[in-house]
Amino acid sequence: MDVAMRKFPKGLPTLEEIKKSNGADPYPETAWIWGKEDEIGRINLLTPTRILSAQKSEIRDGDTVSLNWPMNLPTKPAFGRAPCQHRVANHPDGPMSGSQWDGFRHYGHQTQGRFYNDLTPEEVLSGTRCGIQAVSNHGIVGRGVLLDYYSWCRQTGKPYDPFTSHAIQLEDLLAVAKAQNVKFQIGDILLIRSGYTAAYYEYEKSDPKKLDEAGSLHPTLAGVAQTEEMKSWLHDSYFAAVAGDAPAWECWPPKQWALHEFLLGSWGVLIGEMFDLEALAKQCKEKQRWSFFFMSTPLNMPGGIASFANAIAIH
Repeated sequence: MDVAMRKFPKGLPTLEEIKKSNGADPYPETAWIWGKEDEIGRINLLTPTRILSAQKSEIRDGDTVSLNWPMNLPTKPAFGRAPCQHRVANHPDGPMSGSQWDGFRHYGHQTQGRFYNDLTPEEVLSGTRCGIQAVSNHGIVGRGVLLDYYSWCRQTGKPYDPFTSHAIQLEDLLAVAKAQNVKFQIGDILLIRSGYTAAYYEYEKSDPKKLDEAGSLHPTLAGVAQTEEMKSWLHDSYFAAVAGDAPAWECWPPKQWALHEFLLGSWGVLIGEMFDLEALAKQCKEKQRWSFFFMSTPLNMPGGIASFANAIAIH
């Protein structure tokens, strides 16, 4: 935090301020503001003060909810990946099952050719910098907020199929937040329920062939829209991390560019995928409170590209 505050003494910069600060840089939206030695990106926002504040404000009843989808689901993972097995393999045979975090070595800025904090592709193959172990050593602990977009759409007469390229627009996310009386804070862990796991269980019973289509190399998936206004909002809200219940978090396939390259590569924001948000959504509705204490301990694998989530929410 100190490095960022020295560079931006008036407060955390907006995306427009980042662009001005970078001047003639060919990649003006790059926000590596935490120092040359940083490996955890916006996890830096989860300071002891913010963690204690979240603990005091969010833990009231002691009710816990696991956010971890079974490691053997989906049985046919998206993007042609293999389901989780008791072996280690590289992509495209690498597993993509269960709830997981995409780490900073997973996806870089595509035209810049760099991962987070100027990490090169060569470093990914030869070293451990910006590996998932750095996040594991810190932990992801703080205030979580759930935007139950899937329930909101059904309640407002806007149903859709989560197994299609349905784009979740910013105006609708803000409408969900308003309906749930959610006020965002710097350092929040943002969870978005798009309905993937709910639809998965429905199709498992009614149309299993649909799950085969979802497990293809080129799936169609509902998720956050790739728009300039969404990009600015995600940057300027300073979420410590984002996650959801779908395999890509963002709408897939993207038309021009993916939010992954900005969240992971340009800003250092972890992306969680296939989180099990069903029980959490039910508990939030019962309590009429969509914020909670969030804890996650990624695997301590030096140089790790990604990790199972090991996440839990506490009201």
